[in-house]
Amino acid sequence: TKLEAPLLGLLPWIRSKHGKFELQRAFSEDKEHAFTEAVRTLRTGVLMSALDSPHRTILVTSSLPEEGKTSVATNLALALAQLKRTCLVDADMRRPQLAKILGVDPNAPGLSQLVAGTEPQEKCIHVYRDSNLSFIPSGPVPANPLELLSSRRFGEVLKNIEESFDVVIFDSPPVQLVSDAVVLAERSRA
Repeated sequence: TKLEAPLLGLLPWIRSKHGKFELQRAFSEDKEHAFTEAVRTLRTGVLMSALDSPHRTILVTSSLPEEGKTSVATNLALALAQLKRTCLVDADMRRPQLAKILGVDPNAPGLSQLVAGTEPQEKCIHVYRDSNLSFIPSGPVPANPLELLSSRRFGEVLKNIEESFDVVIFDSPPVQLVSDAVVLAERSRA
């Protein structure tokens, strides 16, 4: 009400008896049924919010760390991947988590190498297990993440990714800590 924005979905707070990374991919494992159903509702809310002009990019952020943005981004991406060609991008270049969550080596080729041009797109895009979800881990953390995300080359990479997928979801850093999410929001609207 305060923000005068529509509510797309409401996710329950889960004190999981499972590990942290299991909750972050709970949609694919359906270990927390109430959470999985809430993610489906969120997916429907996102899809229904833009019937005439479908969202091509979705930025997931939070105000502070540990508020669940990566869990939301990952589970929403898994849900959307059931319906659309979806790519989840770890754009949190300061505290990347997706490689661990989705089971690839933290040093696997990713966004930083893709933007730097040191690895081709096909080496930086990974597929999560037996799903239709593609993802791009952060790759090695660059010295200045904001400079990388603000670069002309990042814009070119973003355009190529958008052309390859129906939906691109960005997991970004919290907005109150750094300005990366603001830059990503502007870049993904272009």
